[in-house]
Formats: sequence, C-alpha cells, structure tokens
Amino acid sequence: MRIQGQRYLVLWFLTGCCLSLASSSAAGQTFTYSPKKLQFGDVTIGTYSTNLTVTVTNTSPAPLTINSYSITPSQFYLDYGYAPVTIEVNHTFQFSIWFVPTSTATVSGQLTLNIGGTDAVVLLRGKGITTGAVASLSTNALSFNNVLVGTTSPPQPVTVTNTGTYNLTVESVHADAPFVVTGFTSPVVLSPQQNLPLQVTFTGTMPQYFANVLTLTYDVLPGNGVSLSATAVPATSMVVSTFPTLPSGVVEYPYLATLQATSGTPPYTWSVVAGSSLPAGLSLSSSGTITGTLASSVGVGSYSFQVSATDSSSPAQNASAPLTLPVAAPTSSNCNNIVFDIAKTTNPLIDLPDLGTGTYFGYEGGLYPNGSNQRPAVQDAAGQAIANAIQPLDADGNPDPKGKYALLSVGMSASADAFNLFQSYAAADSATNPHLAFVLGAQPRAEADQFANPESGTWTAIFESFLPQAGVTANQVVAAWIADVDSDPTGKFPDDMATLQSELESIVQNLHMYFPNLQLAYFDTRIYAGYSVGIKAVKPQDPEPYGYESGFATKWAIQDQLNGNADLNYNPLVGPVMAPWMSWSSYDWANGLLARQDGLVWACPDLKWDGTHPSDPIGRQKEANLILNFFRTDDTTAPWYLAPQ
Repeated sequence: MRIQGQRYLVLWFLTGCCLSLASSSAAGQTFTYSPKKLQFGDVTIGTYSTNLTVTVTNTSPAPLTINSYSITPSQFYLDYGYAPVTIEVNHTFQFSIWFVPTSTATVSGQLTLNIGGTDAVVLLRGKGITTGAVASLSTNALSFNNVLVGTTSPPQPVTVTNTGTYNLTVESVHADAPFVVTGFTSPVVLSPQQNLPLQVTFTGTMPQYFANVLTLTYDVLPGNGVSLSATAVPATSMVVSTFPTLPSGVVEYPYLATLQATSGTPPYTWSVVAGSSLPAGLSLSSSGTITGTLASSVGVGSYSFQVSATDSSSPAQNASAPLTLPVAAPTSSNCNNIVFDIAKTTNPLIDLPDLGTGTYFGYEGGLYPNGSNQRPAVQDAAGQAIANAIQPLDADGNPDPKGKYALLSVGMSASADAFNLFQSYAAADSATNPHLAFVLGAQPRAEADQFANPESGTWTAIFESFLPQAGVTANQVVAAWIADVDSDPTGKFPDDMATLQSELESIVQNLHMYFPNLQLAYFDTRIYAGYSVGIKAVKPQDPEPYGYESGFATKWAIQDQLNGNADLNYNPLVGPVMAPWMSWSSYDWANGLLARQDGLVWACPDLKWDGTHPSDPIGRQKEANLILNFFRTDDTTAPWYLAPQ
C-alpha cells in the first residue's frame, strides 16, 4: 500500500497539480492533502523551527478515517495531530510538524498518513546549522523583598551580552505584571561583545508572594531567562494599589476597570486629577470604576492620566497615582462582551473563588466543599507526602539519581497554547528542577470526550510522539495538568457539567492506567470565552456561560474523590488505586473586564480573533504565568518542581 501512495505522490510532482487520492480499501473514499512537501530551511541546532502544517480534507461522500501516522527521522517532531481520527464530509484535519536538528546536516524525512487504507506521504526537509553567538546574562535571578503595596521597587539591572563570535538578534524580552522590564522596545542585533542593558521593577498590588520569569528569545539560540520573585507587604499609609498599567481597551468598544486603594478607611471617593484626562468616551465614577466606550477618535497607543482617592476617615486621607491605559485596534472578536451575565438576569457571573458559599442556580461556589477555596487539610497533607516522595526515575520507572520525572499536559488547543509557553518559561527559569521534563499532550481537537476514551488517538500521539520527543517514557510521568472541555455543549446546566464531570473522572482513570507512576493530577479551567459569543465567522467551541460552568464540573470531580468515591481512590491503604490524587491548579476564569478580587481580568486583546484561544503573545503570557506561579508556589508541587536550594 505504501508503494501505491508513493506512486500518487510522484504523479503529483510530475503534473504539479492537486490530487485526490482514492482509497483502495473502500470505494468512493477520496481526500486531498496539502502541501506535499514541508521545507524548514536552516535551523540552529538545539532550537525549534517554525511549525509547518499539513491539512487533510475529506472530499468523499462519507466519513473518512486517518488510521495512523508516522514521522521519520527523529529530528522531525509532531507539534499536533493524532490518529486514528475520523474526518466528517467536507471537513479537515491537520498535522503540524517541527524540525529540531541535532547535527550540522541536511535532513530529509517524511510524514506518512494512512488515510482510509491509502498512504499519503509528505516530504520533510531541513538543515541544521551552528552559530558562534552566545547569549550571556548578568544574573539568573532577581529578588524584590518587602515592597510596600502601592509602591514600585528601585530598578534592578539585567545585562544581556553576546559573548560569542557571531551576531545574534534579541527578538523579545518579556516579564508579566506586577513585574516590568524596560530597555527593550523592538528586536536588537548584538554584535560580538555588545550588550543590551535592561531594568526590572516590581510594583506591590497586594500583600503576597509573587513569582515570574523574565524571558528572552533570540533568532539563532534557544531562549533563556531570569527567575523573578517578590514579596509585597501592607502599606503603612493609604495608597492607590491598582497596577499602574490598566487592562487594554479597544477602540469603539466598551471598557471597564475598577480602581483599588488600601490602608485607608473605605469607602473611597475617586476623581481624575485636574489637568489630567481619560481617553475620549471614558469617565471615572466616584466609586472608582472607569466605564464608557472608547471613541473612534482615540488612536491606538497608551494614554496616561492621574487619579486621586479620598477615604472616609476624619480627617480624610488622600492618595494619588499615575495610570496608563493601553488602547488596541478593533479585532474581529466580539469585544462588546466585556462582562457576561447570568441567563435571563442582569447579574454578572461570579468566578467560583469569589462566589464562595453563594450559589449559581442552586449550586455552591468555591473551589472545594463548603464554598472554601482552600484544599482540605487531609487532602493537602496527602498531596505533600506524595510530592516529597517523588524522585528521578530511569526509563523503567526505577529510582535513579541521574534520571528524570515528567509533567504531562492533557487538554485542547487553547490549553496547548498556554502549556507550550509555560514550558518555555520553565526552561528559562533557573528555579526549575533540572530533573523535570515536560510532555505536551494537549493539542487541537482533543476535547474531554476524546481523552475520556482510552482508545482515542489522542493517547496514541502521546505514546508515539510526545513522550519520545520529551526524552522520557510513560514510567517517568509523575504528574498531569488537565484543562479540557467539550466543544459542542447542549447549553443545559447542570446536564452538560454532569457529562463533563464524568469525562474528567474517566481521564484521570485513564492516566492511572497508562502511567504507572503518575500520582498527582492538577485541574485548571478554561479562560473567559465571552468574546467568542456572537462571532458569525466561527461556531464558538465552548461559549459562555459554558466556559464558566465548566469550573463546576472540575469542582464536582475533585469533590467525588474527597467524598471517598472508590472509582477515584488514590490511597492504596484504603483499597485498589484507581486514579491519581486530584486537586485544582490555578483557576484561570475571570468575567471579562470585571476584575476578580485578586485583580485578574481578560481583556479582548488577550484573546485571538475567535474569542476562544489566548492571543499570542499577550493572552498566552498571562495564562502561562498563572500556571507558572501555581507550580512554583503550591506546597504539593514545589518539592519536585523547584530545584534544590
């Protein structure tokens, strides 16, 4: 059969035209695939190429199955795609490939897809090259301690120096709020021995510990970074505690921002300082809310103004602060949906942590039972015990001080976007344990019902591609990060969530079955999906309020384990182990621009045009940072995630 597929491929090269391949296994099955050849060009050893995609289209009158795939040689990586998978009539399915060279050679290979019994071959070609450039950083960690809320720390320097013999380009420099990096505005070419000075500051927004990574990317080198940590402490007098850069607005769309003050006597009365003004179309209420619709006359850019807050004490205290509001151009997303209300009401959806003991259609909020956001003490102690026992393993799963252990992601395309960048953050972070590997199992079209099926091709891709590409085996996977929903809900609550809950529980059971040493499972929720509602060009995959409601499915699945469901037992002392220990990771949903108590919002520019996927880079950076902060700080992850001190 392979010879037949290659014969068709040769015919395509001779004719130079598009070809539908007829299957010999079932009459009338036809398909097209394009392109027939992927050229990756020159790629530096140790780096990833730009991913290139092959699209398969079912042109037959009946569903068509991609039975299997193979990629050779090992320098070509699967980015996404799986098999077996069935393609409906006139629908498509994609495979995306990376080139990751290991030597200075031209590498030729092929992606082979067995489609309905016929082999379709895509030729792959790339060249590995070396560079004499070396990107050296003046430090690998910065710490900002005891910064008062409402104040910004003195800047700390980071210098990037090209200590090599060839030029390199610094393509991006990024740190997430409340850290800010200055000194970089656009790509910079560094000649040998030339340097780029940067400054990093931290602004205290609330009294707590913060973790982040200053990441840098280059044209011919893998990225690197500086580990950032900070502690904010309560202010000694009244201050404006809002982060100086507000969430982004969009020209000609509604806007919402809520200002915060602390260490005074609430309520606070707000005003714009005389001589300062908001962008046209916006106003500041006395309660501290910026609302309105940005006027068409407002250009894309950043707008600075000064605000003042007065408390209710006698005599009254006053504080002021400069703020900046970034304004973006309109996108094809429906940026009107800056807040989503409960069906048939004008009451906004309230995120589960802030909902607490309150209810949504009779169902209690909070991440854990009784409206609590704290992991139950018994569950937390069990998780800590498991975490402290994790150690490097060899390929067979035996303890090995030179071995590895891995964190696997499970989920859909939006989850893959965030986890991919999180991996990059972790790789650039000196605080990451060198024994820890990351396995990208999340990928497009891999909804919860797919992973709930133990025979789904989504699992095949993990075993055939993602584990080998990460340099680990199934025996070395010790933890999973799960963020998944279904793409076609009925719109009925709680029925949809009961279905999703069952699927999430099946996923952890499958994880236990496939990965014998996987003992920890952390659940995330999807980000705000309100901007996807109303877009005519695409059917929303998980629109609001489904995106919000999916948090209940996760809560209920975890609660089942807490309540002693034998099918989810993780403790060998009380019965057969059927699943890993389960917990929330970060909870990433927020109601658009309506800020959570911790300040998290999702502005329209944080999402792609479809309103479903985090935008690149802004939205992905935000979500990746939420994941990073969780794994660096949680008491059940820090023992194995962080490098020994």
